[in-house]
Amino acid sequence: MRSNSNKLYFKYTILLIIAVFILSACGGNKSTSSSESQDLVIAMSASNIPSPDTTPTEGYEGYRFVGHQLYDGLVGWDLSQGDKPADVKPGLAESWDTAEDDPTLWTFHLRKNVTFHDGTAFNADSVVFAFDRISNPDSEYYNASVASGVLSYLKYVESYKKIDDYTFQIKTKEPYSFLPYDLTFILIPSTKAVEKYGEDYVSHPSGTGPFKFASMSQGEELVMKKNESYWGDVPKVNQVILKPMPDSSARLAALQSGQVNWAEIPPTESIDQLKSSGFQVLLNDYPHVWPYVLNLKEGPWSDVRVRQAANYAIDRDSLSNSLLNGVAKPATQVLYEGHPWYNEEGEKYTYDPEKAKELLKEAGYPTGFDTTFVVPTSGSGNMWPKEMNEFIQKNLKEVGINVKIEAIEWQTLITQYRAGFPDDKEVGAYNISLAPVAPWVYDRYFATSSSPPNGANIGAYSNKELDEILKKARESFDTAERDQYLKEAGKIVADEAPWIYVVHDQNLRVLAENVKGFVQPQSWFADLKTISIE
Repeated sequence: MRSNSNKLYFKYTILLIIAVFILSACGGNKSTSSSESQDLVIAMSASNIPSPDTTPTEGYEGYRFVGHQLYDGLVGWDLSQGDKPADVKPGLAESWDTAEDDPTLWTFHLRKNVTFHDGTAFNADSVVFAFDRISNPDSEYYNASVASGVLSYLKYVESYKKIDDYTFQIKTKEPYSFLPYDLTFILIPSTKAVEKYGEDYVSHPSGTGPFKFASMSQGEELVMKKNESYWGDVPKVNQVILKPMPDSSARLAALQSGQVNWAEIPPTESIDQLKSSGFQVLLNDYPHVWPYVLNLKEGPWSDVRVRQAANYAIDRDSLSNSLLNGVAKPATQVLYEGHPWYNEEGEKYTYDPEKAKELLKEAGYPTGFDTTFVVPTSGSGNMWPKEMNEFIQKNLKEVGINVKIEAIEWQTLITQYRAGFPDDKEVGAYNISLAPVAPWVYDRYFATSSSPPNGANIGAYSNKELDEILKKARESFDTAERDQYLKEAGKIVADEAPWIYVVHDQNLRVLAENVKGFVQPQSWFADLKTISIE
C-alpha cells in the first residue's frame, strides 16, 4: 500500500512539474484558474482532508483550515496583526466575567441573532449540547472520538449550565485564569444537525463559522463556501478549496502551475525563485516548537544528564541556516526568544559534542546507547521531517546515541502520541511539532497532573517546584504576574530538558501575487475572511 502511494505521489509531482514549464510560457503567477473564480485554493501539508467535525483531524492544520472556518467557539483568536503573539477575543460569547467573590465561577454572555449553517438558532442550549457531546458519557450524543481530541481542555472544568437563553456558566475546580484559551478549542455544532445525521454528521457538518461545508472528496479536496449570513465580517472569497499534498515538491509545482494559489511550506531551496517570480513568501515568529518528546519513564532518558547531552549534540545553527535556508530559528526551550514566556536565563544548549560525550559518560553511557524515535512523514508544523530527522540522527550518532527512525503517517502519530508511550516496545521519543499557543503550555505538557488523558505530558516528567509555580500561574488573573510565573517555569523546563529542543518554525507559506489582504499572524491559525483574489 505505502509503495503504491509513493509511486502515485512521484507521478503526480512529475506531472505537476511538467505543467509548470508549460504554463510558465504563458505569463506570471496571476494567471490561475482560482483567480478567475475568486476561490482560495490551498495546498496543505497534511496527507488527508481534516475531518470537518468539531475536533478536526490532522493536528492544528485541521483547526487552521477547517475547524475555525466552519465553526466558532465561545472564545476566538485575534489574528488581525503579526507584531506580537495572537491573543484571545470574543467569539460566540460577546463577553465573560468571573464572580467577585468566587474566581471559579465564570459567566459567558452569548451573542444573539446568530444562526447555524442549517438555519437553526444559536443559544445557550447549543453550548450545553456541545459540552455534553465531549464531556458527558451519559449524553445520548456523547462522541468518544470527538472527545479524545479536546477533553483535556476541560480538565479544570467542574460543571457547566445554562442560566438563560443567552447566558452560560462554567464552574472550575480551582481558580483558573487560562479558561478562555481552552475554550478556543471547544467548537459549537448545530444540535439539529448532529441529532439528524448521527454518525454521518461529518458529511453534513453545520457550524456558525465564516464558511459553510459544500463538498468533500476524502484524500482529494474539501470545498467550503462563504457564509453570507455570518455574524461577523463576511468572507471576500467565494470558496476555500483545500487540497492535501504531503509532498513539498508537489505543493510547489501546484503553486507554480496555478492549480493552487496558497501553498504551505514548499521546499526551502525554491524560496529565492518564488520571490523573483512575484510570489509572496511569508515568514513570521509564532508559538511553535519542533522537538523530540522524550520517554522519561525508565532507561537512559530518565537521566537529566542524558537529556542535556542530546540537546548539546544538536547543531541547530547549521540545521536552521543551511538545511532549512533560514525558515526556522534554533530552539533551546519551548518558546522563542522575545516571547513573554521565554526565559533568557535558561540553558542555551550551544552545539558542543564533547560536552555531550562527557555528560553521557557521567550518566553511565560512555559508549552511548540505542533508541527508537517515532517521527511523522509530513503534517502540520512538521516542515521537512525526513531531512530534518536524518540530520538529527547524524548529530546524535556522533556522540554515541544511535537512533532508529520509525516514520509513520501524521494522523497515526497523533493518535499514538495522545495515548502515550507504549509499554510493549522501546520508543525513546516522539518527534511531533507542538503548539505552545496559550498560557497553559507548561501546565499541559509538563505538569505532573497532565498525563493522558488529562493533558499531553506523555513522557511522565514530574517536578514539584514546577507544579507549584504552575498552580500560581493558573490562579493569577494579573497578566504581568502570570507571565513572570510562566517565565520561571520556562527556565526549569529548559534546564531539565524533558524534550530535545530543535527549532522554532517561521510558518513558511507562499501565496500567489494576486492573493490580497492576508495578515501573517504570530499564530498557528489564519483569518481567511480578509482575503480577496484580484
